[in-house]
Amino acid sequence: MDFSLIAPYLPMVWQGLAVTLEVTGASLALAFAAGFLIAVLKVLPCRPLRAALDFYTSVFRGVPLIVLLFIAYFATPQLTGFKITMFQASVLTLGLNGSATVSETLRGGIQGVDAGQYDAARALSMGYTGMMVWIIIPQALRSVAPALVNEVVTVLKSSSLVATIGLMDLMRAAQSIQALTYRAFEPFILVAVVYYAIVMALTALGRRLERALR
Repeated sequence: MDFSLIAPYLPMVWQGLAVTLEVTGASLALAFAAGFLIAVLKVLPCRPLRAALDFYTSVFRGVPLIVLLFIAYFATPQLTGFKITMFQASVLTLGLNGSATVSETLRGGIQGVDAGQYDAARALSMGYTGMMVWIIIPQALRSVAPALVNEVVTVLKSSSLVATIGLMDLMRAAQSIQALTYRAFEPFILVAVVYYAIVMALTALGRRLERALR
């Protein structure tokens, strides 16, 4: 074991880290935006809409992420004629997949809010949007915050799959270093340490958020 052999390739690792963080950040933005919207729509008394959203959720939760990623990157040009980039395919797949989990998590939190809160909001003549924004969702977030933090970590770790379509993220950087040096242990251990450090930082931030929400 000699980590000095991979020292000249450290810039490749930091570039991969930047790509990983970009993919993760963009995917989380899409996941939370779409997930919140889907969760709010799912609690509406409209069966056809709820059935369509349940089907959407079941697809993204039931199909392996790597299969969805391959469909997004390799099949989209064939089906639509639109050439999608590796970054776009990665964000679209991770974001939509994450939105399915976020929506189910938040929906459970919304439905777990005491019915009296809805009655109190209606008694104050609040509309549906105002009731959700100011009364229901803030209370739901307190109960589902740990699950949402776990989803952030899951998206970060799942982003390593984008290496399979050639995007130069952390995982792809490690694979490239392995190909150049014929050393597997050192680059993958280094990347594992980087992932671990980021996850621990996110976990610490998540705990602070939970305390703040309480």
